[in-house]
Amino acid sequence: MSPTKKIRNFPPIKECRDEEYESIAADLDGTLLLSRSSFPYFMLVAVEAGSLFRGLILLLSLPIVIISYLFVSESLGIQILIFISFAGLKLRDIEIVSRAVLPRFYAADVRKDSFEVFDKCKRKVVVTANPIVMVEAFVKDYLGGDKVLGTEIEVNPKTNRATGFVKKPGVLVGDLKRLAILKEFGDESPDIGLGDRTSDHDFMSICKVFLNLSIPIYIF
Repeated sequence: MSPTKKIRNFPPIKECRDEEYESIAADLDGTLLLSRSSFPYFMLVAVEAGSLFRGLILLLSLPIVIISYLFVSESLGIQILIFISFAGLKLRDIEIVSRAVLPRFYAADVRKDSFEVFDKCKRKVVVTANPIVMVEAFVKDYLGGDKVLGTEIEVNPKTNRATGFVKKPGVLVGDLKRLAILKEFGDESPDIGLGDRTSDHDFMSICKVFLNLSIPIYIF
């Protein structure tokens, strides 16, 4: 652990629901959403913006994704999901699915207790490993979020199609989330940080109050 980080207690979220905070930085999967797995949403993009064949390839690749995620790195697992789901798709098609299809499924998966805390804050920022293009419409239009800090997909400027790769600094996990929050908020740290997994502790530790919403069983 970096010497600049402090070990803090995690207050029960029910205590924070009665408080009002100026700003918040919250993870998405497993935090603002009940499900900790983003795979179903990548599948929707693969099928709706791509084809059933692409969806089948994504499904068959799931064991590789899980092994990469759990035993190599969280970043690699997500990068594989992005590559198979997005490579070769028109950016416009991805945006249409992200605005017209995904929000309905995300909305049915919202976690009530964390959303109540999120909704009371004046400045609401979501920090996620998911591609921004995939979640931004839902976060802003349905959750009332102000900003999404997430992974940026790479797009070929000539064809306007996704390459399947991501822009630097890469998939937003771990310390990259912390750096994104520092860049967004500057010297004024978010009042509250919400996360659900160990890799979220990097950005949560710089918030004034933070809640770990982890559950005993880990499911990718």
